[in-house]
Amino acid sequence: MIDFAAIYSRENRTKFLLIGAALIVAIAVLDKLTPNVPLGFLYLFPVLLVSGFLSRWEIIAVAAVCTTLTTIFSDYPLEEALSFSVMCWTGMSGTGLFVSEIVRGRQLALEHQEELRALVESSPLAIMTFVPSGRILLANQAAQNLLAPCDDPVSGQPIAEFLPTLQTVVRESGAKVFRTELRCRGRRKNGETFLAGVWVSTSLTSRGPMVAAFVVDLSQDLREREDESLQLLLTNAKILMGAMAHEVRNLCGAVRLTYRNLSRLPAVTESEDFRALGTLIEGLERLSSINLQSEAHEASFVELASVLDELRVIIEPAYREAGMEIVWQLPEDRPLVRAERYG
Repeated sequence: MIDFAAIYSRENRTKFLLIGAALIVAIAVLDKLTPNVPLGFLYLFPVLLVSGFLSRWEIIAVAAVCTTLTTIFSDYPLEEALSFSVMCWTGMSGTGLFVSEIVRGRQLALEHQEELRALVESSPLAIMTFVPSGRILLANQAAQNLLAPCDDPVSGQPIAEFLPTLQTVVRESGAKVFRTELRCRGRRKNGETFLAGVWVSTSLTSRGPMVAAFVVDLSQDLREREDESLQLLLTNAKILMGAMAHEVRNLCGAVRLTYRNLSRLPAVTESEDFRALGTLIEGLERLSSINLQSEAHEASFVELASVLDELRVIIEPAYREAGMEIVWQLPEDRPLVRAERYG
């Protein structure tokens, strides 16, 4: 297949224009020397040669020059020469414009391909394409770093080796076109596992069904979420225990008061059980005075706007489902605050 975009590159412009001009002059000289042999069709070659570098009006002008030279060196009568000139100019112009559009279309497609390739390669998301059978066709650098860092390229390898669940989903879907999102277990080339978030879609191309997948590693998000859940559980437990300790202190105060009143009776103070009761009261008071407050996390500067946005994401759906509307009246300029974000 002829790569017109490579032939008609900017580097070849001056060289090809000079060659085209030289051919036009050579054909004109040859046409003059052989008046009995019509050579006007040869002007198509220089027109084809330079059309990829010229604008539409320039192509029409070159075709007009070639047509004029052909007419001058022909021996047609005036009426026949006029119709011949029109047909010749139309054919050369049409051929030149056709080649020009092919070249421009090919160059535009290559530019879009380069832009798309740059976008894919610079993306922090792992982007892959593979056929339904599971063989990976293309993978960007982020996919290589995620699945097989410091190892052989993942292109050409089976997707089941890295994301077996994704291969199962694609195989079970058959030839249907679909788009879905899933979370599954991923496996790197070195055997390490991770939690993968996958956005996958299929499409029909000239080469058959094609699958595209965007993959991110959610392991760190999972760890942070679990740490936050554990911290929240501990905080709630400490709050509950603090409330219980408060009630115990109240009861101990009442019991202590009763104990002091009874201690005024000499017959009671001599009892071993009474002294043991005093010891139990002291133990309960010490137990209820244990500090159960949550240890403060290290404070940092927090963007209040982002915290409020997260709050909206969390609570608005539930209120909307209940038929209620929350009206937010927040100033545009919200300051940074020093706080523990999740606390």
